[in-house]
Amino acid sequence: MKKIVFSISASALLSPLICAETLKLPTINVIEASEDLLSHIPGSSTLITKEKLEETKPLSLQDALKKTPGVHAVETDGYGFYPRITIRGIGSDMSKKVLLLEDGAPIALGPYTDPAAYYHPPVERMERIEILKGSGSVAHGPSNIGGVVNYVTKQPQDGANIVMSAGNFGYKSLLGEYGVVEDTYSLSISALKKSGDGWRNMPFDVQDAVIKGAVVLNDNHTLGVKLTHYEHDASHTYLGLTQKEYEEDYKQNKAKHDKMFLKRESLDLTHEYFTDSGFSVKTLAYYNNASRDWWRQNNTFNGATGYNEMGADADGRLREFEVMGIDSRAFFEYQFAGIENAAEAGVKLHKETMKNKRGRTADPYTYAIDTSYTAGSYLNGVREDDRRKAQAVTLFAQNTFYLTDATTVTPGFRVETYEQKREINSWNGDPTQRSTKTDNTEFIPGIGMTHEFAKKAIVFAGAHKGFAPPRVADAINTDGDAIELEAERSTNYELGLRGKIQNAEYEITYFRLDFENQIAQSSDSGGQLTNTGETLNQGLELSGAVDLGAGFSVGGNYTFLHTAEIKSNNEGRAGNRLSYAPEHLLNLTAGYKEEHWGTGIGYAYVSEQFSDFDETVTASDDGKKGIIPSYGLWDIHGWYRFNKNAKIDFAVKNLTDEKYIASRAPGGINPGMGLNAQVGVKISF
Repeated sequence: MKKIVFSISASALLSPLICAETLKLPTINVIEASEDLLSHIPGSSTLITKEKLEETKPLSLQDALKKTPGVHAVETDGYGFYPRITIRGIGSDMSKKVLLLEDGAPIALGPYTDPAAYYHPPVERMERIEILKGSGSVAHGPSNIGGVVNYVTKQPQDGANIVMSAGNFGYKSLLGEYGVVEDTYSLSISALKKSGDGWRNMPFDVQDAVIKGAVVLNDNHTLGVKLTHYEHDASHTYLGLTQKEYEEDYKQNKAKHDKMFLKRESLDLTHEYFTDSGFSVKTLAYYNNASRDWWRQNNTFNGATGYNEMGADADGRLREFEVMGIDSRAFFEYQFAGIENAAEAGVKLHKETMKNKRGRTADPYTYAIDTSYTAGSYLNGVREDDRRKAQAVTLFAQNTFYLTDATTVTPGFRVETYEQKREINSWNGDPTQRSTKTDNTEFIPGIGMTHEFAKKAIVFAGAHKGFAPPRVADAINTDGDAIELEAERSTNYELGLRGKIQNAEYEITYFRLDFENQIAQSSDSGGQLTNTGETLNQGLELSGAVDLGAGFSVGGNYTFLHTAEIKSNNEGRAGNRLSYAPEHLLNLTAGYKEEHWGTGIGYAYVSEQFSDFDETVTASDDGKKGIIPSYGLWDIHGWYRFNKNAKIDFAVKNLTDEKYIASRAPGGINPGMGLNAQVGVKISF
């Protein structure tokens, strides 16, 4: 019997490859990289390869993601520092409903306390990107309703690289990489510094460093370690433009003194025990600590003039996060009743703490709390002071039945039990201390199947539950009361076909996401979240690529989100379309490549979107409501390799400098980035 063993797990590690030339680190994946394994995954998936990242030169990981089927990335700052990733019309609110991982470890500053994506690692770190939307996502949590995205960092390689890049908007970048690979150990270090004036006059400065290593302890044990340090200072703002400001000068930024200070450090340890019989135990231990201080100048909208008016003071949203966990799973193969099986089972322990403080400074450029300020909702300069905690225990198991040479069935489940707690020291000038906690247990099943009905033609189908817990701040209000805010739950279905015909490959997927309950804002911004009720998303994804020969190729994908509808009649919205859920997404590419050089051109189209659940069409004066018109963007890229040690490349995004609205949140109109050009040189030693 032909057997293809695959594993889809937050702690899945490729067995180390040991030979005289190389040692690969234990790598944590949600999708195995093997072509055979990818083709037999029981659900839709996308693998953005190292080659694709190097050739297309994306500005950010968000820029890379938005070219894939089903993914809509809503821009705010232009450079993808704070991604708003929507998958199949779900998750535009700071990517809260999409699970983001790096080498299998969660990267949200607070996965249970506050999963908003205010941190996103640089694309320069990465070797590939894995996107999983099918039934295998039950292996991962929390917040997997939209899907799972895993960023895989680069493997150590012998030698050194220096990559220098520059572009418009004052952009410049310097990346240095060095690695050593021996028979029984490997080590690499990389350091990145990049800065720029930013889109709409929002300067940024980024520093990033990664150290990775692996060692073979003996014939059965391999140990890996990864340390990261990331920080950036950026003049990024929460304030968008009013309609009048957008029409007069869409490149302006009135809150130019707003400031984001972000620092994050992490330590990941990976261990694999493996045997010749195929039994293995794979463990990931992760720890990260982060601070996120965002200072925003106070402002008001003047309805008479149509402008935002800036205040003389500023508020700081000051947050610290500590996240830790351990994920350990066993993999084994066995035969039962004449059927080959591959099983996987494990446990995950997770704990996190978030310290939250909101304070005022009388000088918007000081970026420090004025402790002498006591007025209104502020006591000694502080308006909010609380601590949010969460801990969770997750059990997971799945089994792949190889029923025939052509057919597999993979049932699985995750049981997730978690507790959330909020300790309030003071709120709105009230120093009274209070503490409240809530808890919940979720059973999250899934099942998928594949059947190869012809050579390299595979039909797949699956059904699974999606789940996302509410944030601590939404589950427990500022009075210390537990809100009857249910977790978000959905039942997700897929039916698809993938395969190859000569030099062409394709994938077609029908999807349906039935929400039992979706959580949404009860007001435009800053309001208490409420249970919106039942919603339905369904549509079709098409993707394909053709090698035309002689170095030419074409490809693309199309997402038809036929339905993104509110079903419940809460607040009279039954039948309304969900916000930031365009009906049509289209990406087309064409390229030419030979041994020493290559080039490509791409086109991306996004159809019109609603910016609120009330389907407001006419633009509001403050810019926060109204239709978001459709837009189409062109980009080009190219590269030339002088020899194995020297390469030059370039990329131009939004080639025609199209003016368009990317979002009306947060805080008004956020225009999409204009023409962005970069050129880079890579030198290897």
